[in-house]
Order: sequence, then structure tokens, then C-alpha cells
Amino acid sequence: MSTKLEPTKLTERIPSLDFLRGIAILGILFINIESFVYPNPWSSYQYGFQTSLDNSTRFWVYFLTQGKFYNMFALLFGVGFAIFLERLELKNIGLKGIDIYSRRLLWLFIFGVIHAYFIWNGDVLYHYAICGLILLPFRSINSKYIILIILFLASFSIIKSVTTTSERIEKYKEYQEAIRTNMSERTDEQNLKINSWEKRYSKKITSNDKVENPKPTYFEGLKKSYQHATVHKGEFYYQSLLFVTLIIMLLGIVLYRAGIFSDYTVWKHYWLISLAVLTVGLLINYFRFYHWTFEDHKPVLNIWQSVMFTFPKEILGFGYILIFNGLYQKYLKNAKIKFISKIGRTALSNYIFQSIILGFIFYGYGLGRFNQFSRFELLPIVITIWIIQIILTLIWLKYQKQGPLEKLWRKLTYKSFQ
Repeated sequence: MSTKLEPTKLTERIPSLDFLRGIAILGILFINIESFVYPNPWSSYQYGFQTSLDNSTRFWVYFLTQGKFYNMFALLFGVGFAIFLERLELKNIGLKGIDIYSRRLLWLFIFGVIHAYFIWNGDVLYHYAICGLILLPFRSINSKYIILIILFLASFSIIKSVTTTSERIEKYKEYQEAIRTNMSERTDEQNLKINSWEKRYSKKITSNDKVENPKPTYFEGLKKSYQHATVHKGEFYYQSLLFVTLIIMLLGIVLYRAGIFSDYTVWKHYWLISLAVLTVGLLINYFRFYHWTFEDHKPVLNIWQSVMFTFPKEILGFGYILIFNGLYQKYLKNAKIKFISKIGRTALSNYIFQSIILGFIFYGYGLGRFNQFSRFELLPIVITIWIIQIILTLIWLKYQKQGPLEKLWRKLTYKSFQ
């Protein structure tokens, strides 16, 4: 007798997770929009800086959002991994459960590749899909061992930070030695060291140079995406983010097993832990992004500072998860903000839809408003897109149980198993 593979019913969903996904999807727009607007979105002095208000806006946006909602999304992916396999195991379908999970990741990978090449080359879905495959061996590993693995993986990033800072300190010493040498006695190598150091660590002048739209037509956009997205070259994930993403996803598995998303009170000191993580995260991120925004020309020459700057986004993203999870369960689950949870239920569709809207606004095949807004002027655009997404999501879910892409994703995953 075969087991019917039915979609997860609303009554089976964990409400806090939909709420957290909704927060993550809405919040991630603050940073993603910059990739559509500016030639160099990460710059602390180029593009979008017309007044001091724009510098302050950039600081607050990066301090509170840059990387945090990405990490919330990644952590919730780890939670989803644990839930999905757990529910398949309860159906007693044996290895078919692994087949279904692998098929699910395959289609997520395909969605991500299509998104990267045809809509926006900053996609993270195919990266998540590959990380999801790597998670499989952790399915039956005890949580305490997963925590040890998390610490082991984190040590690589910390060692890299320490090594990079140590090398920078040595270069600074060589620069100081070269500067102290009389100009007439400096070697070519010393002059090269001076020029290289001062080029990197000199205070930059704000630039708002006009640049051509990188995607003046849709066909040109495809060519740009082909150059940027390198899946066809065998690069299936973002190398610089692999360990960090796995750490966050594994943390999601540990938190789900702890039961806090169903009942946060299973942790005796939940609020104390949450506030401690949030406070540490806010402090570290304040110093990290103040330096990045206003003092980027000052090199980090302190080992402890470099260690502190290794996981700022991840710590604050973790803090957001804990605080929003607790607030939802204690105060918000009966409040009139169910639209956030509905955004979370349609996270995949809304993530792709954000890219479609942004492409239409800023690229040449749409309104062509590329590099025509200051950093502060992006804020009302973000809010407007939120309103559009919320309205369309509410209308859609009034007639459908799932988002359009969620429905397609599920159909493609299970089609041959029915």
C-alpha cells in the first residue's frame, strides 16, 4: 500500500517560522535593491551619496540589515531541512524520502539558475540547494556533535581573519619603514609598497559619476548575467559563503530540535539568552559598520578587532531570529500582522518577484532608473515594493493555498512519486 504524499496542511505548519520567513524576505530587500541600482553597491563612497543623509542612511541600513536577513533566511532553510525530512520519515516511506528531498533540492537549484541567468545574477537559491545536499549527512547526527562541527567550521574563518590581519600588520610595518626612508634612498620595491598601501587606505572622495545602464535591453542583460553567473563553469556555490552558510543552516537544525520554534519556553532563560545575543550582535555590528561606512580608509591592525569582525552579521541574524521568535509567540501571534506570515508562506515566490520588480524599475528594458537615486531615496521604494507584495500575496492566498512557485516546486518534486 502506497502512502499518499500530500502538501503540508496549514494546521501542521509552525506559525512562528512563517512569520520569521516573512520578516527575512521583506528585510532582505534593503540590501538586494542596491545591486540593481548601483555599479558598486558595497562602496562606502561611490554612487548614491549626494548628502550626509545618504552616508547616515547607508550606515543604518548596513548596521541593521546587511547580511542579517540573508542569515535568517539560511538558518530557516536549515530548519526547513530538518522539518521536511522528519515529516517524510514519519510517513514510513524509507529511502523514497531521500529521493524526494534530493528532487526538491534539484528543482530549487534549477529555479536558482533560471533566476540567476534570466532575472538577477545575485541569486542565492542554487547556493542554498548545494548546501542543502551537504546537510544530508547531518540528518542523524546528535545536536551536541553538530555544535562541535559548527565550532570547527567557524574556526576556519577566525583563523583566516587572524592570518589576514597579521599579514596586514606586516605590510603596515614595511610601509612605515619605507616612509621613514629618504625619498632619494628608497628602492623601487619600497615605492611600490608605499603606493599600494596609500591607494588602499587613503580617504576616498565621494563619486557620483554617471555610468551606462548595465542592462540597457533584456538581451544585453542576459549577456551580463552569463558573464557574472558562472554555474556553466562548474561554480555551483559562493565559495566565500560556503562555510558560513553551512554554519547557519546547521544552527537552524539545532534550534529546531531544541523545540524553541514551537514553544520558546523550553529554554529556561530564553529571554536572557536572546537579549544577550542581540546586544552583542548590535554592539559588534555598530563598530563593524561604522568602520566600514565612515572609516574604511583606516586599516584594521588589531587581532582582537579582526576576530570580533569575523561573524558580525551572523551573530545579529541569530539574535533577530531569537527575539522575533519569542515576540511572535508571546505577543504577536494573535495580532493583526498575519500578512507577514503570508509573505513567509510564499517566500520563494516573493523572493523572485522582488527581483522582477527591481529589474523593471532600474534596468533599461524597464524604466531604466539605474544609478538615479540616492541611498536615502531608496527607502520609500523599498516600502512601496513591500506594499505591492503584501497586497498581491493577500489576494493570491485568498484563492490559493500556496504561492505560485511553491505550488510548481511541489508539483515538480512529487510528480513521478504519486
